[in-house]
Amino acid sequence: MRSIFSPLRTLRENLRQINAAVNASREFSEASRTRGEAIGSVSPLSGIPL
Repeated sequence: MRSIFSPLRTLRENLRQINAAVNASREFSEASRTRGEAIGSVSPLSGIPL
């Protein structure tokens, strides 16, 4: 019975990690947009050196 819950536990942990990554990406994009507006830049990626 215990082996049934292990994949579910793993799936739940993976979904939490995906959710955290999506939230971090959203916050990064929002911060980049805000920083671009403050500087007067048009590109949201202008702060990232390529």
